[in-house]
Amino acid sequence: MPTPDTSRQPAQMDWTGGAKTKPNPLSPEWRCTRCDKLLGVCRDGRMHLRFARGHEYFVGFPVQATCRRCGTLNQAQSPAR
Repeated sequence: MPTPDTSRQPAQMDWTGGAKTKPNPLSPEWRCTRCDKLLGVCRDGRMHLRFARGHEYFVGFPVQATCRRCGTLNQAQSPAR
C-alpha cells in the first residue's frame, strides 16, 4: 500500500491569474492554479462547487479543493471583490 503524499501544500488562489480569458466581474471563476480547470464560481459571498453526478454545494470561505484534472490542492481565502 503506497504511503499518502503529505508534502502537498495548498496553492494560493490568485483571482487575477490563471484564467486564459478575461474574468467576468459578475461571476468570478475560481480556476486551478496549475492547469486552469474551473473549480467553482463565487456567488453572493459563497463558492458554488459542482461535481459529477449532480452534486452541487455552496460553501463558505476559506475553501480548498483538489483539482480533479491534475491533483493540485487549491485554496481561496475570501470572495473576489
